[in-house]
Amino acid sequence: MITTDNALPDWIAKQATLGQKVSLEVEQAEENALRYLLSVCCPQIFESYAIVLGPFWINWKVKELVSSGLILTETDESDFKRLSWRQFFNLYDKDFEINTAHQIATEIDKQLTGNWPPYLWFPGEGNCETEELNFILNQIADRYGDTIVNYYYCLLKTQKWEGDIFYRALISEVDTLKDKTDIRDNPTAIYPDNKDWCIVSDYDLPYTYIGGTKELIDSIASNSAFDIYKIEPLT
Repeated sequence: MITTDNALPDWIAKQATLGQKVSLEVEQAEENALRYLLSVCCPQIFESYAIVLGPFWINWKVKELVSSGLILTETDESDFKRLSWRQFFNLYDKDFEINTAHQIATEIDKQLTGNWPPYLWFPGEGNCETEELNFILNQIADRYGDTIVNYYYCLLKTQKWEGDIFYRALISEVDTLKDKTDIRDNPTAIYPDNKDWCIVSDYDLPYTYIGGTKELIDSIASNSAFDIYKIEPLT
């Protein structure tokens, strides 16, 4: 494992670096919102793509107390559990479909603005959760071997926010990177030199996009334990 003074290669630089890539005027009510975001957050050079929806979080004990009429000002952050998008939508009597997920989540968020219940957290932005990331990387390693790849951390994921950080390490060493004192959170992007695949988490979004072969994406999206879905690019 080594740290490098590398720079993002041209094929992924635009999608992985910080900057106003995602238009704040995007029509969020449109069913192509997630496909639009794919087009600006992941290089359009792959055969197939998938999206990882970051989980919501819920404290069931607090929900029960609030439902009974108790007013709470503080909650135990250690007692929050994962909540899938389908489960979250069910709480608000909404149907979950991947094509309209962004639209419905945005509508619920706007309804709750300033009044989010103390037992619910919105998905974290800019970071692929460790469980999902490890699953994805295991699928990649099964197909391509435990190869050396590039781990890119934008400056907002570094401890001092002084500049981007790159590591070159084996796929199996991703957990070891968490012990590094110069970074925090999971990588902004992971990619091999040969452009066979890539993983990108835009810092402003609760989504991670994956590009690769059809076989790789099918294997990743076939796992029902996570909110991972195949997605088609805009044409």
